[in-house]
Amino acid sequence: WRVGYIAFPASLKASLMKVQDTIPICPCILSQHVALGAMQAGRPWVKERVAGLSEQKRIVCGAVRETLGEGSLLGGSGAIYVMVRLPAAYQDDVAVVRWLAEKHRVCVIPGSACGSPGSLRLSYANTTVERCKEAARRLHAGLAELAAGEAQL
Repeated sequence: WRVGYIAFPASLKASLMKVQDTIPICPCILSQHVALGAMQAGRPWVKERVAGLSEQKRIVCGAVRETLGEGSLLGGSGAIYVMVRLPAAYQDDVAVVRWLAEKHRVCVIPGSACGSPGSLRLSYANTTVERCKEAARRLHAGLAELAAGEAQL
């Protein structure tokens, strides 16, 4: 999904040329082949993939909302992940990530690795809906423990 193009009016060319070097930085050959395959398969294939992502996002966000509340979700529009604000008592996101992996067998990324300390980055891509449901169940259990202040990190 990191291969693409941009269509723009001529009036934006000078501004876009200033930042263009940060956009097409050497997509790997695998990404180029996947992009070509998506283009050859056409819009129906892409729509099917996006529909799956929408369902998986709904599942993951549901687990977060039920345990930490709506206000804990940060961003997530147009990405394949969401950021989650941790409860105030558990701001060591690296410790929370280790605890979730060890106790609840669910892997997430510490927000500090993405410039957002005190949060988690939850990806919902590159899996099936069934596996996403299982991951969300485990995540829900872990987040519920955090929300209740019962987690022993």
